[in-house]
Amino acid sequence: MKIALGAIMHESNTFTPGRTTLDNFRNTQYLFGNDFLTAHRGTRSEVGGMLDELDEHGVNVLSILGALALPSPTVTRATYDQIKRDLISQLTDQLDGLDGVLLALHGSMTVEDLDDPEGDLLEAIRREITTQGVERLACSLDHHGNITEKMMSSMDLAVGYRTHPHVDQYKVGQMTARHLVNLIKTPYTIRRSFIKLPMMTPAENRSEPIHALRAELEAIDRQTNVVTSSFFVGYPWADTSAQGTSVMVYTRNDQAGADKLARQLSEKMWSLRDQFRFPMYTPAEAVHIGNEHGGGPYVLNELADCTLGGASGDVVSTARYLYENSIVNSVVVGVVDPEAAATATQAGVGQTVQVTIGGNICKKNNPPLEFEGVVRTLNRDVSGHTEIHAGYETAVGKIAVVSGRGVQIILIERAGKFGGPTFLEDLGIDPQKKKFIVVKEGLNPLETYKDVAERILMVDSPGFDPQIPVPEDYTRIPRPMYPLDPDVSWSPR
Repeated sequence: MKIALGAIMHESNTFTPGRTTLDNFRNTQYLFGNDFLTAHRGTRSEVGGMLDELDEHGVNVLSILGALALPSPTVTRATYDQIKRDLISQLTDQLDGLDGVLLALHGSMTVEDLDDPEGDLLEAIRREITTQGVERLACSLDHHGNITEKMMSSMDLAVGYRTHPHVDQYKVGQMTARHLVNLIKTPYTIRRSFIKLPMMTPAENRSEPIHALRAELEAIDRQTNVVTSSFFVGYPWADTSAQGTSVMVYTRNDQAGADKLARQLSEKMWSLRDQFRFPMYTPAEAVHIGNEHGGGPYVLNELADCTLGGASGDVVSTARYLYENSIVNSVVVGVVDPEAAATATQAGVGQTVQVTIGGNICKKNNPPLEFEGVVRTLNRDVSGHTEIHAGYETAVGKIAVVSGRGVQIILIERAGKFGGPTFLEDLGIDPQKKKFIVVKEGLNPLETYKDVAERILMVDSPGFDPQIPVPEDYTRIPRPMYPLDPDVSWSPR
């Protein structure tokens, strides 16, 4: 059995200024052939899971393209066109004797003048493989995918992550590969039901609805004739026609069953729509909680400036509070500011610097911080722990740790995935000796800091990933859409 394997993954924040180019992909991963397979083999990424499963079945794996970039602004059309050409070219060269195509996709890429690039890509792949009689195409998808009917109509089946932080990527990769192999070995008529809900969620959540919906999936998957089921909380920071949550159910030869279960799952999701929330705190409230209860460290998580959600990473509201109030034993992890990082690097370790930090990209309610401190550490491209969100290890460039008034700020040249406390340890910082640690990595700290943190507090800050969507920011999404239209009534068709 021969299966072609590839990955095209990007989460596009249409509110963050700028554009994502091919250099962004190359800075994370843009690999062909054995280089792509080697990068993932033996890892806990979903492609790593796919490879392990395919190896177990003795499948001859043919590499096409691995193109992964950290979440960032809208992708340029030229970049997408190049990725599409490269993928189709690699696939075309290997169609002879091919039994199927297996892809790891995200589901929330946005391209200039193209709201649904994954749908466009899958349609092109389906058209290409059909000319050679290759029938089977399966995909894994991110929990935050804004899934479309165009995507669905070009795939035989898809499997979505069920966790956030994404700790089941490897398992989902295995599942997707297993389903594809079974479909090739013992052909059956697959039936699917896909329902799009007029609903957005805060996306950065591990609230009670996630547990309830995951339990619902497990119950559905135990039913006779069900192949797999998924729900998608969507990606709210994209003002596109693809916006919205969704559910899907696949069965063997049972359309009525697929429709019934999809309706059941979508009704469950809709009933929980007002519960996808985290309690949020101001920097002052979060610091007060830490000082009142003692112990530490307290992780202060700036969700709205989550660089793993495509935000800018240059918000300094919490850093400002700590610095102006001399909150000692504090560290702010990963403020994106290439100029400040360069200034500190040029000055050298042990030198006192005056730097203007932040406020270069996110300007709303985020004035720059005038900071005076000593350069403590210089480094570059440290990634820390890599198992969470595996595959997105990104070169962050220059790293400079500056310290003033008892507050350390880690300046970085480019956004990246830091990997929790091991990132600090690699810079000579003991996280367990800190009272407050400010992070910008979405919900990943719930995993990476779980053995270190006294408590993780979600801090309300400026940024391009607001937890409460602002209605006037959206001009292109389908309406009505909850919670922008709180009184919308809906039932699945």
